[in-house]
Amino acid sequence: MKRICLLGATIAAILIIGVASALAATTHASKGGKKSKAPSPITTKVSCVSSLILQVPAGAQDVSPASLEGTQMGSTNCAPVGKGVEFESFTTEDSGDITGKWQSWFNTGSVFGTFTMTPSDNGPPTTTTSFSQASYTGTFTVNNGTGAFAKAAGTGTLTCSTQDSVHFSCKQKGKVTTPAPKTASKK
Repeated sequence: MKRICLLGATIAAILIIGVASALAATTHASKGGKKSKAPSPITTKVSCVSSLILQVPAGAQDVSPASLEGTQMGSTNCAPVGKGVEFESFTTEDSGDITGKWQSWFNTGSVFGTFTMTPSDNGPPTTTTSFSQASYTGTFTVNNGTGAFAKAAGTGTLTCSTQDSVHFSCKQKGKVTTPAPKTASKK
């Protein structure tokens, strides 16, 4: 009978030691032995409102509202990024679509890409001597950036309108993905 009690006590002790060891190993693994997952890229919904003005071409003394190409510059306000400055260069295609490149500068860096817009109204065409209202819809891409926007990529939609073919009000909505933030290395 003593042997059975000793055998039972021994088995119980082995089980207790085994469970305690397993718990200790689990606790140790969760404190620092666990492999960390690599940081993921960050995708952010962006909503911008821009006010742009058609720029006077180099060597000219005034703007030509029906120019087939040109530049625009003005302010932009993007949530969640903040306020900045925007510049666009554009060309009017044979189809009537407007294509171009854009860049915006913010306190934390710049971001740039391309856009395509299609006239969305059927009003009378603007001539080189008339100033009329117009509206456009289109898409944009984010191709890259600097600072906080380095290696940014994204797409979205845009709408623009003008009352005089010189001053433009645009709204952009889309998603921008930036690489995962770099983690501090432990030494």
